[in-house]
Amino acid sequence: MYGIQIMYSKAYQALHYALSLTYGTHEETFQLLPSFGYVLEQQNPGTITDLQCADDGKFLYFFMSLGASVRGFRRCMRPVIAVDGTHLKGRFGGTMFVATTQDGNEQVYPIAFGYGDSKNNLSWEWFLDCLKGALGHIDDLVFIFD
Repeated sequence: MYGIQIMYSKAYQALHYALSLTYGTHEETFQLLPSFGYVLEQQNPGTITDLQCADDGKFLYFFMSLGASVRGFRRCMRPVIAVDGTHLKGRFGGTMFVATTQDGNEQVYPIAFGYGDSKNNLSWEWFLDCLKGALGHIDDLVFIFD
């Protein structure tokens, strides 16, 4: 368009450099997770966040459940939760966990999100413990897994 020839790899590197200048690096973003969770809990009553790191400071898990979503689920939704996880691609990898339900309009209604270092039994146990803490006891609650 502008008559400039540039290799794809050079353009790709320039894009990532510009993004790191604009948004910061991944490492800097992970440093903001504790304050993000704190502000989220302060500004959204009933919101629950949980951040866990290994002894060496390596990121392990992050859980987030907005208070409005939990209140809506407890008051208006059928007690059925679909839980799934997906592998994240990229430099750091990991897994994103999600707990959703279906509202009266048959739309997806998010309840909670979690990010873990891998998709294993310990990660699932941690996510479901956090979800239980966010929702409390609900009679006749049904979980759907893949």
